[in-house]
Amino acid sequence: MNRELVESLILIAAGYLAGSMLFGYFLPKYLKNMDIEQISEDHNPGTANVMKYAGIPLGLLCLFLDVMKGYLPLWCAARVVRPVSLAFAGIMAAPVIGHAFPFWRNHRGGKAIAVTFGVLLGIRQFSPSIWVLAAIYIFLSVVLVVRPNERRSVYTFFLFGAVSAASLFFGGLPGICVGNILIAAVVINRNWAGACFGRTLQEEKRRIRNADS
Repeated sequence: MNRELVESLILIAAGYLAGSMLFGYFLPKYLKNMDIEQISEDHNPGTANVMKYAGIPLGLLCLFLDVMKGYLPLWCAARVVRPVSLAFAGIMAAPVIGHAFPFWRNHRGGKAIAVTFGVLLGIRQFSPSIWVLAAIYIFLSVVLVVRPNERRSVYTFFLFGAVSAASLFFGGLPGICVGNILIAAVVINRNWAGACFGRTLQEEKRRIRNADS
């Protein structure tokens, strides 16, 4: 087993463990005795819910920590593993998978948006992926105004994955392109149920309004 593969496996394991630290669950619980998962409407231990229920300062701290747990593993990986290697894709995906499917909570994690931006921030010297993802998010938030948030995330990461797949065939770094596709698949999986529920809820509200009129 060569050295780069061993280092990659260590970084994948470390990234997954870092990602599985759900700060949006731990900090409100131990600092304010609040279970964000139980009191929030979507039962998601994420930054937005922490800001809403536990306050903006604590929410910003959770946001920073979620970004950093994606950034730091990739900051380290960029110094020891080549981004052309497919092992680099696993390193990219590991913190996102850890956040979305933490082993210690029966795989019930967060929606993995902030940690994804942290991962992409960590590879910005090799790829403009973070700017591509941000541009798609802004377009679907400001121009098309896709709602609810989960549906917007599904559409955003589907487009992001499609762009990454196209880049793979036009000379993009294989490790980063495949990593982007893996991340997109994880985020879509975590947000799919919410996107479908949001559509069902909107249809029910529309039915009630029509019945009242």
